[in-house]
Amino acid sequence: MNRALQPSAPSPDLQQELERTQQQWMAAEAELAQEQAAVNAFRMHCRLRLDWLVDELLALQTEKQACLTQLELRRQAHDLGAPLDDDFWETADTAVPNDDLDDLLLPTDTPRDKAAEKRLYRELARKFHPDLAQTAVEQAYRTSMMTAVNVAYAAGDAQSLYDLAGELDPGELAELTGIADVAARKLRTQILNARRRYRRAQQRRQTLRAENTARLYYKAQALDEGSVDWWTLVRRELEETITRRRQEVASLQTQLALIVEEAIM
Repeated sequence: MNRALQPSAPSPDLQQELERTQQQWMAAEAELAQEQAAVNAFRMHCRLRLDWLVDELLALQTEKQACLTQLELRRQAHDLGAPLDDDFWETADTAVPNDDLDDLLLPTDTPRDKAAEKRLYRELARKFHPDLAQTAVEQAYRTSMMTAVNVAYAAGDAQSLYDLAGELDPGELAELTGIADVAARKLRTQILNARRRYRRAQQRRQTLRAENTARLYYKAQALDEGSVDWWTLVRRELEETITRRRQEVASLQTQLALIVEEAIM
């Protein structure tokens, strides 16, 4: 028998590296699942205890924004000396900053951070752009990955974008194609796949921790450890904010009423 055709024995070092990497990604996925379950349970408690306050605050914020928009439109009309007719409402620039709630953490049902998605899309475009390919195999891989990235971003599918961030780097693919030994290539493929799953779990955990409800959960955990009644604290904060918003809306409505009255006179 030709000994050159016999498969070589797997490298002990590669086998140990595979075991370590698999343990890492399994631990990361277990921690992610535990953390996700805790945040989801906390989200349900928020709905039961805070939903009516959050709904009222968001409704007041919408009303305030509508008043600000009306005031801005009327200011533009006054500056331009234009009548407030249908043509003016259609062409006027009504962009009014809305950052009142930026510093207030509110529980959310379906979190979505468009700015983070755009940043991730750019990172993936740099990672997988076909123009950076060195070989035909790498070109095909980059093209397929870039197509998947574009489809996910166009569809607003953030989860798919985060999953794609954990796929093999083109450099790792080149590393695999450069390994002649079948057994070593198989082990290295398993190692890279384990690393990919670990990166994916880490990316999802990072995304989870940036979401408002999760941030509230960690804040509550820290306060609870200090024997502070978190629910009373956050309820009081929401109630104080609602009171301020009511006053602001009432003031804006008074300003609008005066402007309308002056226009009629």
